[in-house]
Amino acid sequence: MKLYSNPLSPNCRKVHALVKNLGLQIEVETVNLREGAHKQPAYLAINPNGKVPTLVDGNRRIWESNVILAYLAGKQDTALWPRSDDRYEIMKWMSWESCHFAPAVGKILGQVIFAPMRGAEPDQKIIQQGIEEFRRYGAVANGQLEATRFLAGDKLTIADFAVAVWLGYEKICGLPLGEYPKLSRWWMAMQDVPGSAELSAPRP
Repeated sequence: MKLYSNPLSPNCRKVHALVKNLGLQIEVETVNLREGAHKQPAYLAINPNGKVPTLVDGNRRIWESNVILAYLAGKQDTALWPRSDDRYEIMKWMSWESCHFAPAVGKILGQVIFAPMRGAEPDQKIIQQGIEEFRRYGAVANGQLEATRFLAGDKLTIADFAVAVWLGYEKICGLPLGEYPKLSRWWMAMQDVPGSAELSAPRP
């Protein structure tokens, strides 16, 4: 298997965290996003969306980080992606991450990190919108964690990797994580999970 990746992408880092957690050996090729390698014909032939990560396993070319998480975990018999109806609860939280939580933090991230890289001033209005959305969805996760140890129940699953990577931006993006004690407790617990070092946000 070969993973096309870039450490600046949180969607890539959650995949790397799971790879280390599972002890998998995967070839990694870093795609130079700053030089536009993801928009070149050679890469677009692998992923026509022009985004990372992409996993290649034989003739399979798998896009979308959460699908990659499921595919990798599915290669083992593990509670991270159990072969039962519990998968629907996991899928619920992974869809929630991609549709709600990630876009909220992504708004802030785009202004705090990527706008300066383009030579632009951060838009404080967009940052505030992201903070407000983080509060809304942070409350949802906090409510779930009132009753469960992890997001999809009392066992660690791939949903936890999908969501946790965004909290690696707590300090960089000024996320008000401290307002949510159960979410904060879960984030602390996630930092003790094997492979969790990959969840931390690097400085560009």
